[in-house]
Amino acid sequence: MIPIHYNLFIILLSTNTILAPCIAFSTRASNVSLLSQLQTIQAELLISIGRVPGTAMPPEWASSGAKLAFPLEVEFTNDPPDEYEMSKEKLLRGDSLMGTNLMSVEVLNEPSFVSTNGREVIKVLDGAYGCQIQNVASQQYALRFFLDFPEGAKRNDVELPAERIYFLSSCWLADESILSRARRRRDTIDNSIQEITQDLETLEDQQRSAGFLQKIGSFKQSIDLVERRGRLRTQLDEIDQTYPLDSSKVIQGPKSSNIIFAKEGMVAVKRLRGVGGTKEQYHWVGTFTFNEFFEDDDEED
Repeated sequence: MIPIHYNLFIILLSTNTILAPCIAFSTRASNVSLLSQLQTIQAELLISIGRVPGTAMPPEWASSGAKLAFPLEVEFTNDPPDEYEMSKEKLLRGDSLMGTNLMSVEVLNEPSFVSTNGREVIKVLDGAYGCQIQNVASQQYALRFFLDFPEGAKRNDVELPAERIYFLSSCWLADESILSRARRRRDTIDNSIQEITQDLETLEDQQRSAGFLQKIGSFKQSIDLVERRGRLRTQLDEIDQTYPLDSSKVIQGPKSSNIIFAKEGMVAVKRLRGVGGTKEQYHWVGTFTFNEFFEDDDEED
């Protein structure tokens, strides 16, 4: 995921991270740079609540495979959260890298879904958001926010708990020079993988008519080529997860910003574990998709 790995179903947050002051300052400055462009962005999210691979929710929860889906419109504002308690969320603050620059998320619509009872409206209250740089070279950031669902929602055996719900995704500050270098590097690696695959096919054909000693030499050469291809594929995966190069997995933000968003993110609930409930765990309860962004009418005029 680009950014979020579905097989990691629990996020553990530590409060004991110690970082050099200069690194923390640089990272906070980067976070402020992204926050300044996120502010006032309005977007429509498509929420899909239901069982996802790797979730730590109870086995009976959403076991039928049903989904609770609804559209949700939000604005990432330039205002601090209304309540002090919101700014204390560890997931948004993360560690000292996250800094203290948390802003509020406003809900712009009344989301609803259709059940056996007809149309049901979901009550959603404003929340907060924050960001943390994940990769300096690619300008990749973690984007995290929460909204409160005081009454929850239920469709069949899919229940969205009546509590605070968390949204986790990734985004990038787009820099065409950085992206161009990443594309060239990816193309070079991909071409090398194809060449190695062709060499392996050639060796396989040669082994059919080769003698015993030749087969031993070809076998050793094949092992070397397979190992090289494996290393290159690992590099390719790292590029694909670090840079927003796959258009099917990312979406360009509004024209007023140069932010690229991962199309899909994860929805989670928080559970407290450990002595005194000091360890936070986040369990997947669904996914969300950035469907579209709303441009400011005044800017278009």
